[in-house]
Amino acid sequence: MTTSETPAGASAPADVASAFERGLQRGDNPQVAGADGPASTTLDSRWLGTWRRPGSARRAPCRVCGHTFRLDDTVYLRHAEDGRLADVTHHLRNLPCSGEAPGASGPPDPGAQAAFFHGVDDTDPRPDTLHTVRLMPDDPVLGRPGRRNACFVCTHTFRLFETVVVCPCSPEAPGCRKAVHQDPARGLGCFEQWRSELTVKQCPMNFRTLRRE
Repeated sequence: MTTSETPAGASAPADVASAFERGLQRGDNPQVAGADGPASTTLDSRWLGTWRRPGSARRAPCRVCGHTFRLDDTVYLRHAEDGRLADVTHHLRNLPCSGEAPGASGPPDPGAQAAFFHGVDDTDPRPDTLHTVRLMPDDPVLGRPGRRNACFVCTHTFRLFETVVVCPCSPEAPGCRKAVHQDPARGLGCFEQWRSELTVKQCPMNFRTLRRE
């Protein structure tokens, strides 16, 4: 195509712009391929860190459940007509945000899951030296879809049945409901990391200076 065929400053046809945008996404993250549908979250996934929904200035968690996206989370992608990523939701049975998620019978019963974890904890109790707590349904630490609470070390939201340390400044006698992850089985050793590195210098609730013991 010559310059005479394309006027200076003319925009590319919509299908060309869309293909270009999807090509950029394939280059950034080959597993996604710029298509609508399920995808796995990798270190290259835009929605893992700084992606924002069109028209929003905030880092975007899942718009349905309110939880942050983590590595290996299965998500469902939707693109606009111009090829740009328009929406990301979780695609997991335990976070039933996508209507097209597998498992037509619906998400697992939280009551049955809670009974299971109660049995696990009774049979194999966790060492009480860290004073960990398992997050059961209706625990205020979880928050709610519009206002999820997050760990101040990894910055990810708390999910049902994860184990946390409540009031990390004084877990043996909690003075608040601020929490931090301590769930090695899920790769979340945030409390031990914080305690060993003292990555937080002040109490996140009353801002008093914290010191190593």
